[in-house]
Amino acid sequence: MQPEPRTPWQPAPRWADPFIALLLILACLAAGLSLFTRAKVAERPSEQVSLQGRLVEVALAAPQVLLGQKPKAAEWDRAAARLSDPWDAALLVVLRTELEPEAKSALPKLPSRGGEALHRVYLAAYEHGPMPSAQDRAETRRRLGRGYSASLLEARLQGPANGGIQLRTQARQVLLVRFALLTVLGLGVSGLSLGGLALGIYLIATRRVPPPPLPAWGLSGRAAAIVFLAWFLGFFLAGSLAGLLLSPWPSLRWLALPGGYLLHACFGLRLITWAEGLRFKDLWGRVAAGRPGKDLAWAIPFLALAVTLVLLVAMLSSWILAPTQNPQRDLQELLQGVSGWPTTLVLFLTVAGVAPVFEELFFRGFLLPVLARKDRMAWGLLASAGLFGAIHLQPAGLPILATLGWVLGLALRQTGSLRTPILLHACWNGTLFVLLRGMA
Repeated sequence: MQPEPRTPWQPAPRWADPFIALLLILACLAAGLSLFTRAKVAERPSEQVSLQGRLVEVALAAPQVLLGQKPKAAEWDRAAARLSDPWDAALLVVLRTELEPEAKSALPKLPSRGGEALHRVYLAAYEHGPMPSAQDRAETRRRLGRGYSASLLEARLQGPANGGIQLRTQARQVLLVRFALLTVLGLGVSGLSLGGLALGIYLIATRRVPPPPLPAWGLSGRAAAIVFLAWFLGFFLAGSLAGLLLSPWPSLRWLALPGGYLLHACFGLRLITWAEGLRFKDLWGRVAAGRPGKDLAWAIPFLALAVTLVLLVAMLSSWILAPTQNPQRDLQELLQGVSGWPTTLVLFLTVAGVAPVFEELFFRGFLLPVLARKDRMAWGLLASAGLFGAIHLQPAGLPILATLGWVLGLALRQTGSLRTPILLHACWNGTLFVLLRGMA
């Protein structure tokens, strides 16, 4: 005989209100500590070329390889203004020395760790200095991202008779592959932007059409606040616990990301089902009712809308936020430090699978319907989008993340099913992961 299902949680105000205040204080302290830690990490120089540096390298070098057109002086100046990181600036110097030997310039001031090796390699390649050690050469290639410029620098050291010509050929092939990747991505973004504009017009024209009902939750607002704040704290504890458990094995520290995600996802799911008095097997039926075909088909138009609005917000926010801020630095550095398909596949499934499923379940499947009670859909969309952006603790990426969260909420409102925002979120994260991995 199966036990009777529990009723949704309705905590008493006399203890729930002080408890919520305590959780809120703890959440603010945890968020402040995390932001302080991230700010300290952001202050230290990066250990190698950033994603932005790699993109600029392709943009400057590809026209010469394909069409024989050298970059103009204004293009070099714009690139120098955009690339403030020391390793990015060093990459630009090496690339310009290769493409325009007559415009040779000095290397920027680099961190002592790796910078001295690059200076020795640069002097040997372009200033007739003594031949550097194999360790210096390998270190330099790693710091410069093992891309086009790094390969040309190594080819100059080897010389035509010792494999330099073959290495230059391989460098051009890698450059063309990256250029093709960026070209396909650019064409896709352009096409999606037009589709996003069309969907925006459609949503405005049909705004009076009653939307399908959102998933219904019976727990009180106080219970929902406790669930959210407790999960927010669990978010920090799960990541710290995963990192602590893996600290004895440095080679396995990359597992802290998937391990932390799984821990806090399981914790969050347990919180939701317990507070609602819901069995786990019934949870998916509540948030993703109906047939999947139509729900999944809506994901592509809403992806187009997300691209359109994010591009617009990114352009507007770039006037306010410092250009040196990089909201994807953590993931970028993680991908630069791992190798092999098994590791890459696990990280991809975490970023494009586990994260979208749970985050959409929590923010759109649970939080949005609770906030949108009593016909407060506009408030629910804005509040859930803001909380979605804030939970990532990336001040530089907050406008973009909140915009993405708002579109994900619109997708749920349009279909009433969580399948749509999950697929949209998975496509977004998966594309970003492929770009970062492809350029790493």
